[in-house]
Amino acid sequence: MNDEKKYSDGESETQAAVPNAVERIHGSFDTLTVTEQEAARFILGHLTDVLVCNSAELAELSGVSQPTMSRLYRKLGYANAGEFRRDIRKFHQPGAPELAGVNSVAGSERDGLVSSHMERELAAIRRTFARLDERAVCKAARMLASARKVCVIGFRNGYPVALHLREQLMQLRPDVAALPQPGQSIAEEIVDYDSSDVAILVGVRRRPSLFSGVAQALHEAGVPTIVIGDATVRTALPEGDAMVLEADLSVHVLSNYTAVYAVAALLVDALSDQIASSSRISTDVPSAALSHDSKHSDANTVQQSVDRIEEINRQLLQLGELESSRRPHTSRS
Repeated sequence: MNDEKKYSDGESETQAAVPNAVERIHGSFDTLTVTEQEAARFILGHLTDVLVCNSAELAELSGVSQPTMSRLYRKLGYANAGEFRRDIRKFHQPGAPELAGVNSVAGSERDGLVSSHMERELAAIRRTFARLDERAVCKAARMLASARKVCVIGFRNGYPVALHLREQLMQLRPDVAALPQPGQSIAEEIVDYDSSDVAILVGVRRRPSLFSGVAQALHEAGVPTIVIGDATVRTALPEGDAMVLEADLSVHVLSNYTAVYAVAALLVDALSDQIASSSRISTDVPSAALSHDSKHSDANTVQQSVDRIEEINRQLLQLGELESSRRPHTSRS
């Protein structure tokens, strides 16, 4: 008779003690190479993607090579991607909350909720800015400075980011819209945009299927497009020249979008610097080296931004919309 203790699910004590995929990642993380650690972090925050993507797609999304991903599987004790995926499927279903990052639980117990939360957010921001290309950010700023109109489009979790980014951009330039407007179809909103305009698409996790359709429509209309999204956003874009600024989401029980807002803030700062730089070029370069139209245009752009901010502040004061701008109550004599 077999005296081996049985568990309710039919597994023996020896079988039940075998660590699952996530436990293996946590246990071996410090022994992995830098690129393998990057892939492991991505996997922990994107377990659903592990179930729906093949090994090549997962490698592309996590920003590592396919051989690196294969080595990671083997180091974790799996023969191949299929075996790894089957283990993930045992305890994670698509749509369920993603798991926390490496050492997050231990960090919470050791340092407390606030400290561990801060570390996760800082780590996400560092990974985000390490991947950003400064030339791409500067190019995006030039696009925004010269565009006739700008629309910022976001759905679900991307919509609050779009609203915030629009509010920031409109301080520096006119004709900035956040889309879609309540009660309106997106087709009605983007029909007037063309190659002289710029669209900013915010595409973070759990995007609706409409996102890909909008990206395709903008591409077909020739609208220059800047995309702010997570590591999976490239799979939702048509082949083309859309500029992608990738943000790394911090994950605990739910996703956190601190790094996404940081990228939005970076874009606004870059536009502000671009406008100021245009002004310096106009004043520093000898008059003979610049056409009259160029000097006049640069000066106008800067002055328009200054005038716009002053007018916004005047209206805020007049309307009393902000707490600090409300006039003090005075009693009548």
